[in-house]
Amino acid sequence: MLFYKHAGYKTNTRVFRDIVRAYHFASSPSKLQSNRVPSWIRISRTPLLSAFSTSENLSRMGGNMINWDRFGLRGLGRQEKWSDSLLGERLKQFQSSTEVKQRASEMKLRGKNFRKAVEDFINAVHNGRIERCEISTMRTAFEENGVDGIDKVLMSAFYEFSQNYLEGDQLEAFSSLRQLSDLRYPADWHPAARAMQRKIIMHVGPTNSGKTYHALKRLEGAASGIYCGPLRLLAHEIFERMNQKGIPCNLITGEERREMPGEVPLTSSTVEMANLTKEMDVAVVDEIQMISDQARGWAWTQALLGLQAKEIHLCGEASAVPLIKSICATFNEDVEVRAYERLTPLTVAGYSLNGSFRNIRKGDCVVTFSRKNIFAVKQEIEKETGYRCAVAYGGLPPETRSMQARLFNDPDSGYDVLVASDAVGMGLNLNIKRIVFETVQKWDGRKLSPIPFPFIKQIAGRAGRFSTTNNAGEVTTLVYDDLKYLHKAMTAPIQNLEMAGLQPKVEQVDLFSHQLTTPHSFSELLGKFELLSRVDDMIENLPLDIPDRYTFSTAPTNTTDPLVMAYLNKFATMYSKQEVCLLESLVRVPESHATTNERLKELESAHRVVMLYMWLSFRYPGSFSSVEAAEGIKKQLENLILQSLHTIRFTRVRPRGGVDLGETQTGKVKEMVFEGKSTGPTRTAATTTTTPSI
Repeated sequence: MLFYKHAGYKTNTRVFRDIVRAYHFASSPSKLQSNRVPSWIRISRTPLLSAFSTSENLSRMGGNMINWDRFGLRGLGRQEKWSDSLLGERLKQFQSSTEVKQRASEMKLRGKNFRKAVEDFINAVHNGRIERCEISTMRTAFEENGVDGIDKVLMSAFYEFSQNYLEGDQLEAFSSLRQLSDLRYPADWHPAARAMQRKIIMHVGPTNSGKTYHALKRLEGAASGIYCGPLRLLAHEIFERMNQKGIPCNLITGEERREMPGEVPLTSSTVEMANLTKEMDVAVVDEIQMISDQARGWAWTQALLGLQAKEIHLCGEASAVPLIKSICATFNEDVEVRAYERLTPLTVAGYSLNGSFRNIRKGDCVVTFSRKNIFAVKQEIEKETGYRCAVAYGGLPPETRSMQARLFNDPDSGYDVLVASDAVGMGLNLNIKRIVFETVQKWDGRKLSPIPFPFIKQIAGRAGRFSTTNNAGEVTTLVYDDLKYLHKAMTAPIQNLEMAGLQPKVEQVDLFSHQLTTPHSFSELLGKFELLSRVDDMIENLPLDIPDRYTFSTAPTNTTDPLVMAYLNKFATMYSKQEVCLLESLVRVPESHATTNERLKELESAHRVVMLYMWLSFRYPGSFSSVEAAEGIKKQLENLILQSLHTIRFTRVRPRGGVDLGETQTGKVKEMVFEGKSTGPTRTAATTTTTPSI
């Protein structure tokens, strides 16, 4: 196993984070080898805690955890080329770093012991005695994240190395903190679930294979059960579907609860809101591959470990099978795999649209990865073809996205084409005949990067929905240069998941804070991870206890949205003063819809503020009590956003060219057809994985 599986195992608590790493990732039997954390765990990138367990994800940390400019090499994180002398340069800076000295001081490593530990550590790295700091590993870290990657690996390895230099009270204090940060056995956090003999059934396959359908059929016949979905939109859909069939079902999301009268056997919820305290017959957990998601993976792990259901049906991609089996093996539960194949044929075209929107047809979904481009593409298609376009992207309220989907699906609505972002890959039932990729690249915050193969497959699979008029799908690209990348993605082998998200409980953080011998602000306690510190810095001086700070810091906020962050601060301030917060006195709804991108963003931000208020209202109903008013404001904003979608105008940013595949792209591309086959699952033994065809 590569070191980077472990290098990113990191929490947002500065001391907490580094002690967890030092404790769990010993590199030899003499250094706690028997205490390794299970290989599948990673701390989720929530507003509370964060970690990335692969080199790809580790690179995204940037310099947020540590102020690496203190090392005196500002800007070198963007250095382009690796050289063998670079590690020596970083070790030299490491030895004189005030940041390293401060970190060591926090774990009581000071004076002669500190100097000796640093000297021995650097010699050990130079002599190749620390596996985690080998040249090949360091080069990978550099290629992913420049010198920041090297420095972070060194800091992590130093914590592990230096514990042997602690003495007496220092070692005792370190051991105490280490014990409180022990995350090796998360399954034991759920003793009620461990006392049950649960049956785990995985329904895996590509998009449009019927995997979720079969799991839901089992839920329909259960005496009691729960559906756990990735989106509020999906939770709503299952809630409505069950009640329309005459099966009473409640709805529970972070922002909304609907309870039906009488005896209600079923609940539809978002996965974060899954009830782990109630025994039931059947649980369905949708999109199980999101267990590896950087931000939300912890919720799927929590559901898998903690649901008290006799049967747990996990629906998702086949890439999750080895990981789920590995997790379940730690508490002796077998996994039955039911593999499904696509129900309808999907053709990967041998032609593009030659860069012209005139070749768009009714039933097409054009996928682009820029918010501005969505409206620009919509404008060009309507101008070139006369077709009206519905739109769908992640920033839209779920209700608005659902309404746009209904317009596109309705043959009599006048909306013949859908223009969407990658949000089209999940959560919407769409009658798409053909997917057209306007580009296969996306801005990742630093550069244009190719869309990963699994995302290409998931989006492409939305074409040709079973049991609709468009029951045969097709996928192509706008420009020819992107076509070979599309073909390569569609024939790529499945990339198995390797890590699952994990988030410690508030009680662990609270106990840990009481063990620190020196005062720490809450933002120091939770570390300097960018996403959280932007939340927590605002509430640092408010008189809140640890559990309340935890709640506000883990609220579902878009930390890049200034308006949402300002209101989070306002809400926390009012709560700390024990004031009742009435949303109608704080939020003003505009009189007219938006005609510019800036105004539309303001409407979307206001909607996020309302959803944040509703989320808080379920946790602090006495302080955030105007739920009815919030519902009214929410609907007004959704109507204004819907009206705005039809008036916004942009100029399209044209892609510079296709993805470089390292080959000359000439001649025609051969068409590929993935046939729809089975209408039912192929069952495999509990210890066998069958990979479905695309």
